[in-house]
Amino acid sequence: MISICTTIKNRSRVQVDGRELRLFPNCVQSIVAAMGGRTDCELVVADWQSDDWPLAQWLPQSARPMPVRILTLNGPFSRGHGLNEAAKFAGGDILFFIDADALVCEALFTRGLECLRLGKAYFPVCYAFASPDQNDGKWLSAGSGQCMLTSVLFLESGGWPEYDRWGKEDDDFFSRVASLVEVVREEVPGFYHQWHPDDIGFKDQYSARAPFLKQELEQIEIAWRELAEIIRPEDIFILVDEARFGKASTRAGKPLPFMEHDGEYWGPPADDAEAIAEVERLRGRGATYIVFAWMAFWWLDYYADFHKHLRSRFQFLFRNERIAVFSLPDEGTLFKKGV
Repeated sequence: MISICTTIKNRSRVQVDGRELRLFPNCVQSIVAAMGGRTDCELVVADWQSDDWPLAQWLPQSARPMPVRILTLNGPFSRGHGLNEAAKFAGGDILFFIDADALVCEALFTRGLECLRLGKAYFPVCYAFASPDQNDGKWLSAGSGQCMLTSVLFLESGGWPEYDRWGKEDDDFFSRVASLVEVVREEVPGFYHQWHPDDIGFKDQYSARAPFLKQELEQIEIAWRELAEIIRPEDIFILVDEARFGKASTRAGKPLPFMEHDGEYWGPPADDAEAIAEVERLRGRGATYIVFAWMAFWWLDYYADFHKHLRSRFQFLFRNERIAVFSLPDEGTLFKKGV
């Protein structure tokens, strides 16, 4: 049996600028259509006491004929913990973890089952819509949080990391699984991520760190203003922020995430050599500055040789408690100043 597992906090009726997004109801509708009346599947939902549209009021009816298990969880939202709880109560020998804002298709399940029969794990790539009208977007190559694997492999992997904030649990879980079996990564037409606001305030609003989120967003806003005094709107710059600044502001130039793949944050570099190579690659794309946000200041200590490379070849411009900025001119300069 296939157990489709997800975790949710208020994704059924999301209000954005006067528009109602029924993210999870759309997801459930796509699951029912994709399964085509199969009886060897179930939907297991770990719900963090959603109150935008209580699941009991609509989910069992919308999911028919597929059986539904709703688990009620307490405390701040943790995606990893929610998915682990869903897996704990799943009855299937095959687990399919999906986000509550995904749209699936029959081909996704067919291909996933084929990979599992070959002893592999399946981490499909979805197409992420970029606007509320959902008529444009791009493949979300950096996302690895939706996957199919056997329940035996899931237990062997140790399950999902249980972080108290948004992000990174998918990268770390992928690494755990990939260390055990071959993993299939591929784009799947018909597998979508529905549009919703992309800023950290939306994504992290129910986590344990939510009380501190307002302060962080205020500091980010100040940092954008500070960058606008250094970087011109037309300049391209590298932003090392672990994907926390969001994409709302472009007044301080055109940021490139670090590491970068298809315009998305691709996680920290494996080592100093990879970090140095990435800076040089992005310089080749026109980047003339690299900016470290405070949540990534630890990189300057951890990647010591990378830091030395920046100090020896480029000009250090500015540092305060929020940002550190290097200029990356076309030709290296002998100006050195420690950060």
